[in-house]
Amino acid sequence: MMPPMLATTSSLLLMLLLLQMDCVRGQGFDLTKILVSRGTEPIWTVMVRQLPHVQDMIDTGRRECIKELKLPKDQRPLMRVSNPSEKEKCLIECVLKKTKIMDDKNKLNLAQVEKLTGLVTQDNKMAIALSCSLAQTCNRSISAKNPCEAAHQLNQCISRQLERNNVKLIW
Repeated sequence: MMPPMLATTSSLLLMLLLLQMDCVRGQGFDLTKILVSRGTEPIWTVMVRQLPHVQDMIDTGRRECIKELKLPKDQRPLMRVSNPSEKEKCLIECVLKKTKIMDDKNKLNLAQVEKLTGLVTQDNKMAIALSCSLAQTCNRSISAKNPCEAAHQLNQCISRQLERNNVKLIW
């Protein structure tokens, strides 16, 4: 019989491996079914309460970027737009970089993904590992060298993951 700690670690590694395989195949899964909250509140309740803090950060960056790029104040949200204009792609880049979600190499900043996931889930280790795995999957899918186009590709990947998991964020 395996010691309890080793069994837990082995189970966690196996689950992460299976989740990674789902990510690579592009299949979705429901975060609320696999994540267990540390406290008495369900993880979904914690996430719903904490998401507005992240949305506020995104909104602040978006307003600054709209002003910098001289776009109309009523600029449409671009989270789920599949064919944005070049200027809109640059807006996505600006917002992702202002919020430090996108780094200087035009990839998702794993440290920021970890930080934001920890904030939203009260440092749920499974959620953090899963978010970082999804971010790595998105990073591997980026082929563009142009920063605005890379931001658009990241936006498409992020949008798919958020939609699959019913997370409501917009930019």
